[in-house]
Amino acid sequence: MERKFKVRVNGKEYIVEVEEISSGISKVQNKEEVKLEKKVVKDSVNNAETKVEQKVEVSKKEKSKGESKVITSPMSGVILKIFVTPGQNVNVGDKVLILEAMKMENEIKADASGVVKNVLIKEGDTVDTGQALIELE
Repeated sequence: MERKFKVRVNGKEYIVEVEEISSGISKVQNKEEVKLEKKVVKDSVNNAETKVEQKVEVSKKEKSKGESKVITSPMSGVILKIFVTPGQNVNVGDKVLILEAMKMENEIKADASGVVKNVLIKEGDTVDTGQALIELE
């Protein structure tokens, strides 16, 4: 997906095009989860392209008795409503939150059963595809 941005540097405006090449989540047990994003930035004034790799911390993994399960965002959007709280039991298929994307409300359901360990987002937050939303134990 390609997006255009207008940026101002030292009083001079530039139109910049950003194209996402690929992204994914790399999970390492007992370490931090990081999201790797590779993007091509095109400066339309000089018609030059620059490849940028960005490493974004998503959340910290903690060592526990069982392996934690994470509910991730299937798409970019805004969190409208959260239906779960830490300590609450959820089953596969239970509605955990409403995510608005492209003016559509999408019900996000649990894809695993467990107890809510941590809610990593709050209502009104903007989230990216693949971002960790809720951690289950």
